[in-house]
Amino acid sequence: RTKLGTPLIKAIVEENTPFQFRTFACSVCHKKFNQKANLLVHFRVHTGERPFKCTICHKGFSTKQNMLKHLATHSGERPFVCSVCHKGFSHKGNFKVHFMSHNEMHPYQCNICKKKLTSKQNLMLHYASHSSQFDFTCFICHKKFVSKTEHDSHFKIHVKEYNCSVCNKSFNHKGNLKVHFRIHTGERPFQCPVCGKRFVRKQDMQIHSWTHQLKPSRCPVCHKSFNRKDNLKVHMRIHSGERPFPCTICNKTFSKRGNMRKHERIHTKERPYKCHICNKTFYSSSNLSAHKRTHTKEKPFSCYQCGVKFSRNYQLKVHLLTHLNFKQYFCSFCSYTTYQKGDVVKHERIHTKERPYVCDVCNKAFYSSSNLSAHKRTHTKEKPFSCNHCGKKFAQNSHLKAHFLKHLQ
Repeated sequence: RTKLGTPLIKAIVEENTPFQFRTFACSVCHKKFNQKANLLVHFRVHTGERPFKCTICHKGFSTKQNMLKHLATHSGERPFVCSVCHKGFSHKGNFKVHFMSHNEMHPYQCNICKKKLTSKQNLMLHYASHSSQFDFTCFICHKKFVSKTEHDSHFKIHVKEYNCSVCNKSFNHKGNLKVHFRIHTGERPFQCPVCGKRFVRKQDMQIHSWTHQLKPSRCPVCHKSFNRKDNLKVHMRIHSGERPFPCTICNKTFSKRGNMRKHERIHTKERPYKCHICNKTFYSSSNLSAHKRTHTKEKPFSCYQCGVKFSRNYQLKVHLLTHLNFKQYFCSFCSYTTYQKGDVVKHERIHTKERPYVCDVCNKAFYSSSNLSAHKRTHTKEKPFSCNHCGKKFAQNSHLKAHFLKHLQ
């Protein structure tokens, strides 16, 4: 039973009201109930109390019935089977909604506009849309609603009573604050069962896990494979040079929205990721993760040549160059460096204005042989680069890359 005190439960009766006609009203939202026990269950909506725990994952529920429904998801039991497609469901309500999608069953019809709806409740709400009687008005923004439930749900937008103790950001729901707080702690409780990658939110993990079942999309330029089309679209910006996300402060552009947001924190000095050991703060979760290894002494990046381990990936990359005997080449005019001698030779021609590659048709000169080859196709009309989606051909690879992005939109 709930530990609520009796002042919160109000019996709305008159002195001479017979016992069987008494009603009990919630002192928070004034919803009425015929039985005191139903009011006690309802009040858990306001207190957040969830006394019924799942014996497997320990998730809490406000009613025993909801807990038992949830428990069926662990057993894999799906007793409600669709007679059309044979898909199974653990909950009867989910099965009913699914079955209607096959037959387009909308048994409740509006007498005014003839629109059909799936439930009596939806029909009653729909009827109210024909009437001008909107009894529930938000006193803050004056938006009107046909039901108290819709009004109460909307009102939470204005009331943000849950504040983050680290950054003071406010939230409408306690659950949203709990998810947000993982940004500061670095907690990622949801793990992909296939690859082990961890996520802050359960829905993010579920979306990710689906990628393991999808047919991969391949980049036409470097042939790298992606399980999601939107990831391929982002990757293509590497080849096209597209950077659609500008910093609102200094206008520096980025290929990914997340990278732009990390960059903006340099201007705002915001450091939302906090180490729970030493309280040091960081711009990004990746920097926090790397920092935590200074406490745990963890070194997950190891050299495949000699076995030496590092706490950061970039340290491993620098170390690998010692095995490959790479020589670093420096530009004589600026700070440009490269590990390819040919690259620095091409680069220095920008400073010297040297153009040793000359077209034998029009005598136009170029910095590199690749630029000359691309130019010659303007004379020969040759188009060696073709789109593997629609077959359209292009004279330059950069034009193919720009064209391919249109297929991804």
